[in-house]
Amino acid sequence: MGRPPLKKKSIERSALELFVEKGVDGTSIRDIATRAGVTEGALYRHHKGKEELVRALFLEHFTRFAALIAATQAPQKSFAEVITKLVEVFFTLHDEDPPVFEFIMVARHRVLDEVRADEKNPVELIYRLVKEAIKRGEIPDQNPDLLTELMIGMVLQATVGVRYERLKPPLTKHAKAVAKACLAVAGTTKR
Repeated sequence: MGRPPLKKKSIERSALELFVEKGVDGTSIRDIATRAGVTEGALYRHHKGKEELVRALFLEHFTRFAALIAATQAPQKSFAEVITKLVEVFFTLHDEDPPVFEFIMVARHRVLDEVRADEKNPVELIYRLVKEAIKRGEIPDQNPDLLTELMIGMVLQATVGVRYERLKPPLTKHAKAVAKACLAVAGTTKR
């Protein structure tokens, strides 16, 4: 007999929200169980411990973002079209569920060094997109690692701006401006 998926989802959602509110180190197993309305034992039936839960949540959402990135890419689309679509997709996801983005920001330093550079890694997919755009001459020859980090930084910093109320939601209303900034940093404004 399998474990009830609703309890597992409740545990994971409660953990994600608490990790954002209190930080990973400031959140206990008891806190998560209490918020989810389950016993600590029930939590341990689904996850071995807090660090395993952090990893599982991070990888679930990180690979989900990778799938979205992969879905936006098509051979006939230009670099500018793909970047514009990526920013729109990410900001739509943020607007629909801000705690997921905040959790990734909170947990990334704990988990990122365990993530492989493959098709399930959003950073790797964006890096490959940048390298291909350079190879095709859509953007100037430059350090693809640096450009990838700069563009990701602009997108993530906008989510931080909403969190600290420097930018008014929804983030989607800023998508075109952020995409334009990413393209400018890349060295193209072609659309």
